Amino acid sequence: MITRQQLERLAALKSDEGILSAYLTIDPQLMYDRNQPLTRFKGAVKSASRRLRTTRSPEVLEREGKRVLEFLSKWELIGRGLVIFSSQPAQIWETVSLEVLVPNFVDVDATTKTGILARVLDDYPPLVVAVVQKNNAAIYISQQRVSEETTRVKSEVPGKHEQGGWSQGRFQRHVEFHIAEHLKKFVEEIKELDRVQPFKYLAVGGTEETVNDLLKILPEPFSKKVIGAFSVDLKHETEAETLERAWKVWEAYERQAEQDLVEKAVDAAKAGDQGVVGINDTLWTILEGRVHTLLVTEGLRIEGSACLNCNHFSAKKFERCPICVGEAEKGDVLDRAIEKAFLDGARVKTVSGEASRRLTAEGGIGAVLRY
Repeated sequence: MITRQQLERLAALKSDEGILSAYLTIDPQLMYDRNQPLTRFKGAVKSASRRLRTTRSPEVLEREGKRVLEFLSKWELIGRGLVIFSSQPAQIWETVSLEVLVPNFVDVDATTKTGILARVLDDYPPLVVAVVQKNNAAIYISQQRVSEETTRVKSEVPGKHEQGGWSQGRFQRHVEFHIAEHLKKFVEEIKELDRVQPFKYLAVGGTEETVNDLLKILPEPFSKKVIGAFSVDLKHETEAETLERAWKVWEAYERQAEQDLVEKAVDAAKAGDQGVVGINDTLWTILEGRVHTLLVTEGLRIEGSACLNCNHFSAKKFERCPICVGEAEKGDVLDRAIEKAFLDGARVKTVSGEASRRLTAEGGIGAVLRY
């Protein structure tokens, strides 16, 4: 997981001797293959050596590349993405494991390349989880699938009353008053959290009754931040199980957002508007730098050719580049396409579920365009 504070610290690192920045995809479907990060890193270094033109780049790539390869040969695969910043002369060695996908990308400069990490923060904003009981409530912040508790609110609410009749009714109203005050206090904590650490999304968990009571008094704009509610059996579920339920709410929200993006791209492509689907058309718009959001089905491969000189790529096989007549290599060009899209400032979304099935029917790749 990456935080804003970590990002600022990493972005401030500098070395005139050069820093290698490496981003690696960890495919969850290939966790059995311990060599996958090594293979991906070697491919990204190869791509970087063609792209980078500074005189120091080959030296830094070789110097730091050996260090990174040694680390990866012993590293236990975790997460879905790995980021490494390395500079031996400046004694810089930083690794960040992520639960979200990043492209395979290597660069060399006097500073760390943190743009992709900044985009991770933007694309995976904090999810605030409010778990509420009649006399106890907790707020968690979940980001990039990592959660931590930030606030707990406890209130003294009277228990059961054994007497009946008028006394029972008065006691019940007394209990309801205390519950209402407890929920009001909890809402104030949510407001305070937003003041200190603004958030966009809120998931609410608890019994149906307490969730409904909370939603009734939740003022705007917080009521509009709610993406869903979930039931919690607080007597029998662990904290981890409760948070997993919250993530299911988030995943349902994300899946719907992915479906909407795919439909937007498909509809725009058919209307000849700002959208494209299919391998050939999408790769061409990436080369033109027109992509705003690139959509890719998980596990997609695009066999084709890539120029070793000008970095032109295509799903078509060629021995010589049609642009510069340079020598070409054959293989999966999807990493090239994703790297080019990222460098041009595009968002890249790997879609799953229904969105993946819909996009697969259109070739497995598409994009919403800038123009």
